[in-house]
Amino acid sequence: MIRKILTYYAGRLDEYLGRTHRQPEGLAMVGLIGTAAEETPNKLVVSLVNLEKEATGDSVYMRSTSGNYAGTLAPLLLNMHIMLAAVYESKRYADSLSVLSDTLEFIQSMPRFETEGHRYTVELVPMSTMDLHNIWTTMGGQYHPSVICKVRGLVIDSGTLVSGSTAAQGNEVSV
Repeated sequence: MIRKILTYYAGRLDEYLGRTHRQPEGLAMVGLIGTAAEETPNKLVVSLVNLEKEATGDSVYMRSTSGNYAGTLAPLLLNMHIMLAAVYESKRYADSLSVLSDTLEFIQSMPRFETEGHRYTVELVPMSTMDLHNIWTTMGGQYHPSVICKVRGLVIDSGTLVSGSTAAQGNEVSV
């Protein structure tokens, strides 16, 4: 599910960037922002940074007409923190800034999107210089012009039955 969402978003971003920047092999891709020793793609790279759980309820129990109780776990609601980084060779630094600027326009113009019947929202996440430093250090790469966004709306729901029982009859409980 995460892969599908990020691939869809990168595809729409690639279409948007392709309107003003010409690059035959595309301008946006989903990928890991690696170390400086790896080949530089000269693209805008969309990478997952973190998953964050939204507050949700616990199990949901319902009583059937036969008097049995069945419960399912509440869906897992997640936010994805993604990095959009203009990973370009140092001699193309000005190009990376131009692509990042256009990426910000894309984020502003498309704060919501839908894929496979699910809706998602995208918002910029304010980051301090120290926070960005920590993220880039953790990712093991050299810094590239980038922005962090939060994608809200990821729902994980297995629909698994967690319990079942019969309702107690009467007022007494025997032990």
